[in-house]
Amino acid sequence: MKNRYFIKPPIDVYQSVGSGYYQEYKTYAEYNYLRGGFSSYIKIWHFEMALKLTQKYHNHCNVIDFGCADGVFIPSLSNYFNRVIAVDEVPGFIKISSKLVSTLGLNNVELICNDTLTINDVKSRISSEKYHILYLLETIEHVGSKDSLYKSKIDFLKEIATLVDEEGIIVISVPKMVGISFLIQRIGLALIGLNREPISMSNLFKASFLGDTTDLEKQWHGGHIGFNHKKLENHLKNEFHILKKKDIFFQVLYAIRRKTKGKKRTLPNTV
Repeated sequence: MKNRYFIKPPIDVYQSVGSGYYQEYKTYAEYNYLRGGFSSYIKIWHFEMALKLTQKYHNHCNVIDFGCADGVFIPSLSNYFNRVIAVDEVPGFIKISSKLVSTLGLNNVELICNDTLTINDVKSRISSEKYHILYLLETIEHVGSKDSLYKSKIDFLKEIATLVDEEGIIVISVPKMVGISFLIQRIGLALIGLNREPISMSNLFKASFLGDTTDLEKQWHGGHIGFNHKKLENHLKNEFHILKKKDIFFQVLYAIRRKTKGKKRTLPNTV
């Protein structure tokens, strides 16, 4: 099935600049999104849905791709929005993204490596323009501290929300690490031999059938295992308006907006 909105970047750019990511694949984007097959299609779908959720803003605002990795989403954002800021803390990812931007001539894209920058530093860098949408795709599950797993994620969201205007939207995608879809995902990864984090049968059963990730959360170390999107959602409701939620395959997307104290607002049905 062909994507309507997502623009797949040319794989040869990644093959020419990468230095070895996993097995024979040279980059993160090549391994996860560009090698073809059903697995890549499923993984790409959250980009497609993120663009669909924000369709009415196409060609009308500036956007931020926070946690852009090696730039697989950048060509799409460059095509649909006026100006794009792409941010990642890994210098190697920014180097690959820079090659992609240069090769494709994406003149409305600025790359920022925030490995030594605070959110306020980033805000100062981009302060000459206003940004209305921030995409945070497959990133928030990696953020935070183990002793305060979900509060720390919400604190991070509140901080990066200052990068967009007061009415700005944050589009989040996260993996489903609980429920039957998680079990199917684990079985699928095993069958096709893809890399996956280790998990005991007991914890797999609890997460898949009981929605219980208590033990796994104690093992969380910045990866996927131990993350629970349902718990994140419960915490989101306290600090943000959830404008839209979309379940897809093995992921879930949220379009959220920060709550504004002292201001009554009527939320739209869609973003």
